[in-house]
Amino acid sequence: MKNIALYELNQLDELAWPETFQGINLESPATSVFTDFKKTNPIVIQADTPISEVEQRMIEEKVRLKIVLDTSNKFIGVISLDDLNDQEKIKRIASGIERPDLCVRHFMRGKEDLKVILYRELQRSSVGDVVGMLKTNGLQHCLVVDSEEHQIRGIVSASDLAKGLGIAMNLSVSPSFFDIFNEVYSEAPLFKAYG
Repeated sequence: MKNIALYELNQLDELAWPETFQGINLESPATSVFTDFKKTNPIVIQADTPISEVEQRMIEEKVRLKIVLDTSNKFIGVISLDDLNDQEKIKRIASGIERPDLCVRHFMRGKEDLKVILYRELQRSSVGDVVGMLKTNGLQHCLVVDSEEHQIRGIVSASDLAKGLGIAMNLSVSPSFFDIFNEVYSEAPLFKAYG
């Protein structure tokens, strides 16, 4: 057994915080701003959950997107706070659905309508590549799929990108990749190649 020495704590007074030491920039590996579902549980919700409950939970949990599961716990889509705006609720009610019956399945974006990033591409990309690729889509989130294992491997979020790049954003309005691109582009001439 190896002896481990103990030392006096005398000149240290700072705590390490994740945001302080991420050191992410446009040339960092894209995986540094990726939420990997093999390391972090995905944030999920059932398709039959009432909308009033979904909004409240998302606000309390400080999340803007949840992955939607069916009754067999299979992935069927995603829902974001933006999908739950009043205009969308009025459309559903006008189509004949009673307000108390509104649930996730009425507002979610089904998996057949989603665009994703392949995990193998993400592994070969930089943060700048991700921002550049997604800026024109104005997305807040993008799922990452491992096509070899046939799994949704994780997610890239505009909020995580902004935090990692140290960009001050008004998070009451989720930043889109377009917002981040504009912020970085205005401060980093090396990023003009993505314009």
